[in-house]
Amino acid sequence: MNLDEFIDHEILVRDVIRQYLPPPQLLPCADWADTWRKIAKGPEKGAWRTSRTPYLREPMNCTDSDSPVQRIVMMFATQLGKSEVGYNAVLKRIHTEPMDMLFVQPTLQDAKDHSSQRFSQTIKAMPYVQARIAEVRSRDETNTLLTKEIADGTATLYFGGANSARSLASKPLPFAFCDEIDGYPGDVDQEGAPLELVWQRLSNFQNRKMLLCSTPTLKDSSLIESEYEASDQRRYFVPCPHCLVLQTLEWGATKPYGIKWLKTDSGEARPETAVYVCQHCGVAFEERHKTQMLEDGQWVAARPGAARGLVAGFQLSKLYSPIGWRSWAELVDDWVKAQAARKIGDKTKLKTFINTSLAETWDDDGERTDASHLEKRAPDIPLGIVHWPMYVCTLGVDVQDDRLEAYKWAWGRGTERQLVDFKVFHGDPALDEDEAESPWTDLTAWRRAPTFHASGRISPILACFIDSGGHNTQAVYAYARSHRKEHVHAVKGQSIANKTVLGTPTLQDVNWRGVKRKKGAKLWPIGTDTAKSEIYGRLRVEAQGPGYVWLSKQLPQEVFRQLTAEKLVTEMVKGRPKLVWKKPAGRRNEALDCAVYALAAAHYVELEKWTHQWMQWETLFGVPAEDGKTPETTPHPSLPQPAPPPLPHLLRRERPRRQPTRDW
Repeated sequence: MNLDEFIDHEILVRDVIRQYLPPPQLLPCADWADTWRKIAKGPEKGAWRTSRTPYLREPMNCTDSDSPVQRIVMMFATQLGKSEVGYNAVLKRIHTEPMDMLFVQPTLQDAKDHSSQRFSQTIKAMPYVQARIAEVRSRDETNTLLTKEIADGTATLYFGGANSARSLASKPLPFAFCDEIDGYPGDVDQEGAPLELVWQRLSNFQNRKMLLCSTPTLKDSSLIESEYEASDQRRYFVPCPHCLVLQTLEWGATKPYGIKWLKTDSGEARPETAVYVCQHCGVAFEERHKTQMLEDGQWVAARPGAARGLVAGFQLSKLYSPIGWRSWAELVDDWVKAQAARKIGDKTKLKTFINTSLAETWDDDGERTDASHLEKRAPDIPLGIVHWPMYVCTLGVDVQDDRLEAYKWAWGRGTERQLVDFKVFHGDPALDEDEAESPWTDLTAWRRAPTFHASGRISPILACFIDSGGHNTQAVYAYARSHRKEHVHAVKGQSIANKTVLGTPTLQDVNWRGVKRKKGAKLWPIGTDTAKSEIYGRLRVEAQGPGYVWLSKQLPQEVFRQLTAEKLVTEMVKGRPKLVWKKPAGRRNEALDCAVYALAAAHYVELEKWTHQWMQWETLFGVPAEDGKTPETTPHPSLPQPAPPPLPHLLRRERPRRQPTRDW
C-alpha cells in the first residue's frame, strides 16, 4: 500500500467512524467546528479552522446551550464569517443535540435558495450530519425545502422568510438564527416586527438562543445597530506588535493613528504602502503581523453586564480580515475611490465602504441643499444655450391635471450637467395631441425645436421621459407610443431604498388576444430615492467640473426653490424607522421631479458609461480655451450641422417583414 492509498483508507475509516459512532456531546461550538465542520465551497474549502478567524470563537461559544447569553448580536462587515457562526450553531445541534430550530432569511425566496443551495452543499460535505436529516420529499409536508426533519422526527429545522408571518409563526422552539436582519421589513403581514415574532416562539425555553447577524445600513433605521446598542457592545482588541498594548483597529482617516499610506509627488495614493500606526506608541507596523495579533486578541465589552448579561454584541470591521482575504491595501484603494466619487457628489461608494468594510451605519446629514446658496453661486450664462463642457440633452416632463412642465438638461463628462431651459404648457393633458389647446402639441414643437450649443452647433435631445403616475396615465402612454422612435417613454417613480435609478421596462399595450405588443408603450420604473440622493449630492459640489450642476442666474427663484424642496428625514414606516424624502406642505417640487426624470433618461442612453463618445462630441463641438473662457460664438440656425456620433445601444435592427399568412 502506497502513501496515497493509506491516506485515502484512513479518511474513509475516519468518516465511517464519525458517521456511525455517537459524537461527543459536550464540545463547545468552536471546538465542535474544528473537529467536525467541513466547508463545501470557497477559498477556504475543507476542514474548518477557528485559528483562521479567532474572533469567531467567542460568538460561536455564546450560541452553546449552556451559555447564559440568550441573544447574540453580530454587527460585522461583509465576508468575515458571521454567517458561518450561525451555520456552525445549527449543524452542531443537528449532529449532537437535536432540537427544533428556525433559520430566517430576509425573504421566503432567500430561505428557499439557502436551503436548496448553500445548506444542501454544506451537509453533503458532512455525511455524519446529512445522515441525521431526512431526504426532501415534496409531497411530504415535514420534509421540504423549508422544513427538515432531524433525528428520525424528534426535531425539525425550519427555514423562514422575514417577509412571511406564516413562516415565522409556528410551534415554540429554543433556537433561531436570523441572518442579514437589516433587510427585514418593519412589519410583516400586519402582524408585527419579524424579530418580535421570532422571539415570541423562543420565550417558553430557559435555554433559548437567538443569533442575529447583519451588515449595518442606515443610521437610526438599522436593526442590527439598535440590537448592538442594547447589548454589552464587545469589540475585538489586539496587541500592537511593538508595545503589546491592546487596542481596536480603527480606520483613522481623521486620527493620528490607524491605517496610513504614502502618496506620490503628484498627490496620488499608494495603497500598497498601507501600514497601521499604533494609537499608543505611534510606531507603524505592516499587515503581516496581523495573524499573530488576531490569535492574541480578545473581545472586550464596553458595557459589561448590560441587559443582565443576556445580550452579547460583537462588532468587527474588515481591518481584521485574515491574511489572504481583504487586505489593508485593497481597503485603501476602496477608500480613495469612494472619496474621489464623493468629490463629484456621488456618495454611494462611500456609503458602501462605511457599511460593508467598517461595519458602521451610514449617517446622511439629511440637510436640504440651500436654494439661496445655489442662486448666489449661479454663473451668468444665458438660458436656452448649452454651455461647455455639456454637449447632449435629455428631457424630463411632469404631468399635472392642468399643464405639462418640461425641463431640458444638458450633460457632459462625469455627469456634469446644466439646466438649459424649462417650459410650462398649459392645457388639459387628457386632450389628444393635435386637438385644439392640447399641451401635447406644444410639447412636441418645443421638443423638436433646435437646442443650440455655445459653439453654434445643435445639441441633440437623446431621450425624453414623462411621468405617468398621475391622473393622465393613458394620455402619457398614448404620447409615448406615438413618439417612441424619438425615445420618448413613460416612467413611474418608485420610492424604494437602494433601487437603481432606472429599472427594467414593462410593456403596457395588449392586442385583442391579450398579448402584450412589443411595439407598444413601455413603462420604465425609476428609483426616485436613489435619483434624488444623486441629484442632491451633485448640487453640493462646489467646484466646476465632473459632477457639478450649472444653474443660470437667469432662472427664476422659484426653480431654485423647487429643486431644493425636499429633505431626507427619518419617519416610522410600519413600525420601523425609515429614511424618506419629504417636502414641506404647500411647497412645489416639479423642477426636482423633472430633474429625476431627465437623470433617468441619461441612464437610459448610458451616459455614465461613455468614454470615446465624449471624445467624439468634443471633436464636433470643440472645447473652450485653456484659460476657461468660452469662445464668443453666435449660434445661427443656418450653420451646417455635422452628424452626431451614433449611439449603437439605441439603434435597433429592423426585422424583415414576414410574408402575409392566414390568421386563424
